[in-house]
Amino acid sequence: MSNSSKYDLTEFTILDATNILEYATSRFAAIWIACDQSHVPRSPAYKASFVRHLQWEVDSFVFPYINICMVFNTHLTMTDLLRSILGRFSRLQTRNITGEQFYAEFFVHCSPHDPELRSTHRLVLKYAHDWWKDRFDTLGFALPSLDVNEVLDMKADHFEQLPMGAMLLPSPAVAGQVEGDPLLNQILAVKACIQHLGDSLEKMLQEKTMMAAAAASSMSELEGPMDELEEVLLTSRRP
Repeated sequence: MSNSSKYDLTEFTILDATNILEYATSRFAAIWIACDQSHVPRSPAYKASFVRHLQWEVDSFVFPYINICMVFNTHLTMTDLLRSILGRFSRLQTRNITGEQFYAEFFVHCSPHDPELRSTHRLVLKYAHDWWKDRFDTLGFALPSLDVNEVLDMKADHFEQLPMGAMLLPSPAVAGQVEGDPLLNQILAVKACIQHLGDSLEKMLQEKTMMAAAAASSMSELEGPMDELEEVLLTSRRP
């Protein structure tokens, strides 16, 4: 991940934030599944380490981007799964529940398999800083401080691992942006992304049509030999 140049937050759009939160949701789902299936003893030290690592997740991939949208006075949607997790973090941070209670509630009420949460968590094989795949409670992983460039790179890698993920990335050039008008810039970004997605879908459909035409041509070429084979078989059965 490169952090040699600072990202200009005036270029940051609600689409960037939405996709980062989807990436964060995917990470939480992967964490829930891996730790739920783990046979590591759930000691108090394990639970405290888990909560500390999960706090790093929201501090790295959620809270900064919600705050950016608030500064831009932009409403940000999120999945019910992520909303459920953040609700429990709010109770933890305001000392309405303990870390051990948070741990218990996370695994009872924040399952990615819960149909009521309607999560778009789309799991992938590889995640950066996947601390949950090892004994994080004893190995003492160093949790880095991530800048926006690194997070955007991770988000892009996440989408590239998904089927058709590259097509869905909101990466078109946005023209006509106005300095000091974040709302207009957000609208222009959404418009550019919709156009980009439409062009990508049109290209995909054209490719599928060409593939179907090639398949139909191949099938028609087989009709002659198949007719000849049928006639040979019929002839061989005649007395």
